Amino acid sequence: MIEEIIDSPFNDGKATLNRKPGKFPFRRDEFEIVEHFYVCDTSQEEFTTAELDKINLNQVYNQYRKKYGIPFPDHIRQIRQKYGLSASKMSTILGLGPNSYRLYEQGEMPSTGNGRLIVAAEDPSEFRKFLLMSREIIGEKDFERIDKLCQKIIAGEELNDIPTYLPLSVLNRKTTDEYSGYRIPDLDKISHMIMFFSNESNTWITKLNKLLFYCDFLAFKNSGFGITGLNYRAIRYGPVPSRYEEIYNLIDSGDLLKRKFDESGGYEGSYFEPLLTFNELLFDSFEIEIMRKVSETFKYFSATEIKELSHREAAWQENIEQKKLISYKDYGFSLKAI
Repeated sequence: MIEEIIDSPFNDGKATLNRKPGKFPFRRDEFEIVEHFYVCDTSQEEFTTAELDKINLNQVYNQYRKKYGIPFPDHIRQIRQKYGLSASKMSTILGLGPNSYRLYEQGEMPSTGNGRLIVAAEDPSEFRKFLLMSREIIGEKDFERIDKLCQKIIAGEELNDIPTYLPLSVLNRKTTDEYSGYRIPDLDKISHMIMFFSNESNTWITKLNKLLFYCDFLAFKNSGFGITGLNYRAIRYGPVPSRYEEIYNLIDSGDLLKRKFDESGGYEGSYFEPLLTFNELLFDSFEIEIMRKVSETFKYFSATEIKELSHREAAWQENIEQKKLISYKDYGFSLKAI
């Protein structure tokens, strides 16, 4: 996680994190970003680190992908997982370099041509054309296995072991953009994040909504990406996942969590009770660090206290009047509470 104050590389003093509007050239374009850099408190020299360079570059990449229709890493991974293939096998079938697909999933920027090639492969009928052209390269045994799966997808058969993504019917937006933290909403991941915050005690939905918000926006503040892919909207009770009742009803109908309603003590509310064990493998180490940081920071906050704290965020204050969706890009870097 990015530190606000670090040791200066120029002397025995400290250096402080700064942010300012900046412009970044990339592939004949120029993009406006929130530039991250450190300033030495003693010498006033400016410098960056590998972590800051990554945040700055991710902001550029996100805008470039949107402008030229290049898929985001989540989308690239989702397309491969759809066909049950390794990254190297996917590269072979699409005619890419041996490690290209793996690197694209990790965030490396494809050329415009390769990006659109990958998007075309999302259509199983188009993918099967690539598969047929690669028949001799991948071998008959692999070809038959992949072709069989491909034809099942074309026929509309339900398949196991494919990640579950939120259906478009409960999303306000169909695209990966600044309102989703440049992620695809993954239902399993959202469910297990809820499970993470529900394991030790009953977490009321009002508080849970804020914990999800702070996880996603803190992750964006430190990387340029959210975690869950959820949209957030400013409402009376603070920032909340957009259409969260529909999302929670969908989760309640599954086998991971059960929603419980409680009217005791003069308070009417609900919380989730885990039915299975939290799966840490769904998250990378950075995401786990973010979740633990949010949990530790707000562990003793009541639902009312965290709601009032969220009202101090510009993300809520500048969007509440019209109950607008909250842009990660515009408000992620200005997060105050954490």
